[in-house]
Amino acid sequence: MLSAATQSLSRTARRCKTCVRSALPALPRSAALRARSLCTSSAWPSFLAPPTATDAIDILYAESEDILLNLATEEYLFEHVDIRNPLLLLWRNRPCIIIGKHQNPWKECRVQLLEQDGVTLARRPTGGGCVYRDLGATPRPTQPPHIGTQHHVAAPAGDSGFSFINPHASVEDQRDYKTMNNGVLLEALARFGLGAEMSGRNDLTVDGRKVSGSAYKLRLGSAGGAGRRSLHHGTMLLDVDLAALGRYLTVNKLKMQSKGVASVAARVLNLRERVPSISHDAFCDAAAAAFEAKWESRSASRRTLSVSELDRIPQLMQIYERYSEWEWRFGKSPSFSHSLEHKFGWALVDVQLEVANGVVARGRVYSDCLVPSLIDALNDELAAGAGSLTYDSRGVADLCSRARARLEGEASLQVARDCYLPELQEWLTAAL
Repeated sequence: MLSAATQSLSRTARRCKTCVRSALPALPRSAALRARSLCTSSAWPSFLAPPTATDAIDILYAESEDILLNLATEEYLFEHVDIRNPLLLLWRNRPCIIIGKHQNPWKECRVQLLEQDGVTLARRPTGGGCVYRDLGATPRPTQPPHIGTQHHVAAPAGDSGFSFINPHASVEDQRDYKTMNNGVLLEALARFGLGAEMSGRNDLTVDGRKVSGSAYKLRLGSAGGAGRRSLHHGTMLLDVDLAALGRYLTVNKLKMQSKGVASVAARVLNLRERVPSISHDAFCDAAAAAFEAKWESRSASRRTLSVSELDRIPQLMQIYERYSEWEWRFGKSPSFSHSLEHKFGWALVDVQLEVANGVVARGRVYSDCLVPSLIDALNDELAAGAGSLTYDSRGVADLCSRARARLEGEASLQVARDCYLPELQEWLTAAL
């Protein structure tokens, strides 16, 4: 019920054929336009309880494992549907990094490794820190194997995403929905025999180790309270590849000065260490049952959200395209400076960059290189390209290509053009 269909995977592959200013996966505009052309109706979503049913709850399971589509679905429901009943959306994602609204991706993670490994970088519209999500580590036995006996192999679990959307009855509705929703999660974990507790503002812990983090957002609605609702979303660690946390999130850039909000390091726990048989499906079933128990006086509507169904909602596809664009994922980054230095066999090179909205605003290269024309060419192109060179591998390639063109036609510059410049490009690409 909850695993991604072949249709979902092939559809995502189509999205990734075109990139928006970045080599990281993104939705091509043509695909979004095709999807939007499928439907022009603004009818009430068929996957929700009828709008006349004000004594119900909605529990939705996302078929999609695309973080960008899942975030778009969540925003569509929260911002553009007049939610009448408490709603719980359960989802999961292929490997991805999700950063907070005001975070700097280059400070939080190794952007070039994400590109190399096909890990999607997404920016959510809420605050908080940077998280890594995936579908789980390698399958493993749920019990130590014994000679002559068979043992069950648990499927990869990764982590589970949850999104609570609570409509507020009025401006006077001051119920603490975040605490209520955390109660649902604690009850779900209790069904596995886990004694979890709330910690700090947004975390859940087991034995003092973090198993869940979340963020909260309030939509005020009209002056009279109509449309007022809250969003509480987060993740539950089941069996995430913890080695990937260090690979993608541990960033050693001591010379980078940023105005962004750095993620808070925390000790984490995969719940499979305590409950070897736990899976995404099992957690979702427990969360749904706990949600129903919280709202036991209401009738429950459970639905799986198919990708093809979401494709036919034009407004959702517009949101999806926005989440996919380079400008949202990278261009919304705070301004920062980056100082890079490297000793080559032919010179010491010091590169100083100032970056704003994901684009190099100013830059300067310092060096003791014996071929000054190479450094002149780089500085001339940094000055000429200010505001147009993106702070990524493509921007580095553009800079070096332009510098190379300045060195063409002069035999004495061949070694700088054909040897030094490619070495510098390789280093700079890896260093960003």
